[in-house]
Amino acid sequence: MRFLIVGLAFLSAGAHAQTHQDSFAQRALARALDDRCALFSDTERLALDGAYLQTRGDLLREGYSAAEIDQSYQQVTRNVSNRPCDDDNVMAIAADIRSAFTAWQRERFQDFVSAPSLWQANRPYAYDSWVISAGLDGDIPLRAGAYNREGEIALTIAAADNSGLASIALVMRDSEAMPGLHDPTLGGLLQFDGLPEWTRFVPPSEGGMRVLPVSRFSAEGIEYFRFSEAALDTLRSLDPREAVRIEAFDRQGRMVISRYLGVGDFAAALAFVRSSPDLSAGR
Repeated sequence: MRFLIVGLAFLSAGAHAQTHQDSFAQRALARALDDRCALFSDTERLALDGAYLQTRGDLLREGYSAAEIDQSYQQVTRNVSNRPCDDDNVMAIAADIRSAFTAWQRERFQDFVSAPSLWQANRPYAYDSWVISAGLDGDIPLRAGAYNREGEIALTIAAADNSGLASIALVMRDSEAMPGLHDPTLGGLLQFDGLPEWTRFVPPSEGGMRVLPVSRFSAEGIEYFRFSEAALDTLRSLDPREAVRIEAFDRQGRMVISRYLGVGDFAAALAFVRSSPDLSAGR
């Protein structure tokens, strides 16, 4: 795939008559220049990373392979390898990113692609709250995402106190053991019961990563199951096209929930949250 490298990078994915290829090329260019010249602050860099990840997810969902996209980024990096950091065009790109960031940082809310519903991202407030969340309907409704409690953001799944849930597990692809996506249908050749309508990429039935909460607490009639920092990092690293599975058990040990949640642009949503002026950030 050959991307055209033109124009300046924009942080916002909105109203610009651009293709996803154009947006990716622009953000890749700014990102590669920053890697070479250290143009941006930590929060500016996180915002740019989030915008880059959004367009990368768009291209994956359009059918481009991860290898094609990564090769394109590597070509961009090679193209800027000899460009002077004080070049007028480089300075113009940096200035435009900073200007866009100043306006963009005032945004408190943003939606990101996921399934079966969007990730709703909210910049952290002084009180405990969801910073990224998606609702999962069913006989026992759930909410999943990232919850900010006492200044610490953790991957969290929540249900009503009266739901009768005793434990929850999160099943994900182990990207070290299985670097590629798991497709039990073999590209649609096989039938596989229980797949969601919106993806065929799900954790393997054997060899997947099964993660349990490290703590739980109740507040205002809601039970929160919180997972480790490693679990948050794993979800962030997964492919935007795949799903994780939530399994929940009652007090008799019976599984009462087995539900898929799309990874989507969770990594971009997390970058949006962490680039908030209220948080210290790093790449």
